[in-house]
Amino acid sequence: MRAVDLFAGWGGFTEGATAAGAQVVYAANHWPLAVEAHRANHPEAEHVCQDLRQADWGTLPDYDLLLASPACQGHSQASQPRRRRYHDNLRATAWSVVDCADVTQPQALIVENVPDFRRWRLYPIWRLALEALGYELRELRVLASHHGVPQRRDRLFVIGLRRAATVELRRRGPEPAFGPCIEWDKGRWRPITKAQPGAQRRIIAAQERHGERCIVQHVTGHKGLALSEPLRTVTGADQWAVVDGSRYRPLTIRENARAMGFRDDYHWPATATRGDTITGLGNAVPPPVARDVVQAVMEAM
Repeated sequence: MRAVDLFAGWGGFTEGATAAGAQVVYAANHWPLAVEAHRANHPEAEHVCQDLRQADWGTLPDYDLLLASPACQGHSQASQPRRRRYHDNLRATAWSVVDCADVTQPQALIVENVPDFRRWRLYPIWRLALEALGYELRELRVLASHHGVPQRRDRLFVIGLRRAATVELRRRGPEPAFGPCIEWDKGRWRPITKAQPGAQRRIIAAQERHGERCIVQHVTGHKGLALSEPLRTVTGADQWAVVDGSRYRPLTIRENARAMGFRDDYHWPATATRGDTITGLGNAVPPPVARDVVQAVMEAM
């Protein structure tokens, strides 16, 4: 099974598809650093760096399965009530999937986005366009922690097949805890007393609920997490921290990567800043989730 990965980003979709037995032959993204990161981990694929709204789809190699993660930021509840040109531009990236499918006619497609993708006012038209191309569509809501990822990340997968078929996605055991992902001897620890007053109050409140060692988030009102729980959604913002007695620190990059389900030998360009890497991880598809969804689609095909 040959696959193409659009909006490939940090490579989570490709990682998962490869683990499921697919061969990703082409990966594209508009961010040069993401293309560099993807190439470093998946050099066997052809890589293209460009705005995919302007792609020449006739240049793609032959393939069977289209994977795509168009921009999700414009579909959040916060952005929907008030239209902004920036969000409109992001939402428009979803049409690249239709254009690509129209020209290349893959046997199947999988599109990943936030659940609020369905609230987009053009979503019904977008679906109709794919159906007009001959795809039977079905939607799957997937919680990453049900697929071996120590994070409760809720995402929508829109699956298109050339024929009616059942896509059976199986849960993989209980939710994994995030605690084993922590590198207690790594990172830059700071005394809790050096934190801002609001952060100090959140940390102390979290310790009262979950113990001396716990997880906190830099969001007002967040109640913290026990180490026995999965992390909540990892975003492109650097917002999670681990607490150990009288000290705390942000999660390391490797801890963030583990929260997304990336293997420990996955690596990023030396030129990538911490902010770049966290952004790339927060926007990625968790590889174990991608593996299970791609495997389910391949079985249905």
